[in-house]
Amino acid sequence: MEFSIEHYFPGLARLWGTDEELLGRYWKEINEDRRFLAAINDKIRGVPEFGGKQFTRVAEMRVYRCLLYLMARVARPSVFIETGVQNGMSSAFILLGLEHAGGDGRLYSIDLPPVEQRILDQGTNPLPKDKPPGWIIPDSLRGRHELLLGPAEVLLPRLLADRQSVDVFLHDSDHSYPHILFEMAAAWRYLVPGGHILVDNIEQNAAFGDFARGVGADSLVVSTFQGPQRTWQHGLLRKPTGAVP
Repeated sequence: MEFSIEHYFPGLARLWGTDEELLGRYWKEINEDRRFLAAINDKIRGVPEFGGKQFTRVAEMRVYRCLLYLMARVARPSVFIETGVQNGMSSAFILLGLEHAGGDGRLYSIDLPPVEQRILDQGTNPLPKDKPPGWIIPDSLRGRHELLLGPAEVLLPRLLADRQSVDVFLHDSDHSYPHILFEMAAAWRYLVPGGHILVDNIEQNAAFGDFARGVGADSLVVSTFQGPQRTWQHGLLRKPTGAVP
C-alpha cells in the first residue's frame, strides 16, 4: 500500500504542535510551485537512471520528500542538518521549505557516496555516472546549502560542535543499528528543546524506536509504502521543551 502525505496530517499536526489547516496550506503551496517541478525535471532530463521520467506533480516524488518540505516549512529552522545526500532530491525539498519559510535557515549536509556493498544492500543506489552528490538540487536553492563530504562519524560531531545547536536533524545515511543510534545520540545532545529528529528507513531495524523510548520523546511513524512486497518508513520525534541532553 502506498500512502499520501495528507493521510498523516492529523498525526503530524499533533506532533509538531500545529494544525491541519496550516499543513494543508503548505501542501497547496508546494503543489503550486511550478518552477520547482520544472527545475527538477530539467536536472533529471537525459539522465539514464531516471529512464526518461518527467514529474507532473510533487506527490510523485513520494511521501518522504513531501514530509521533509512540511518539516522545514513548519519548524522554520535556522540550522537543519542531514546525513546522506546522494542525488539530492531530499535536500531539494528541504531547501525549498527553507526558501518558502523565509528567514536565514540553512541546510548543512554530510555525505559519503556509497561504495561499500553493505551500504548498497540497504537500498542505496550508486550515483549516476559523472554526477556529484546533490547534483539534482535546483541552482536557485543552493545559496542556503553547505555540503560536507566525508564520514559522518568524523564530520557530524565536528559540525554539531561548530553550530552549537540544531533545530532539525535528519538521518539518511548508513542505516545500521549502531550508526543510527550514534547519529541520533550526537544530534540529541545539541537539539534545541522542541526540536525535531527524523530518521529514514526505520523499517530496517529497531534503532529509532529504541532511542525514542530511551529519551521519552513523542514520536510518529510515517509510511511511504507498507506491504509484503515493499516497506519504506520514516520516524519522527520531537524533543520535549523541558528536556536536557
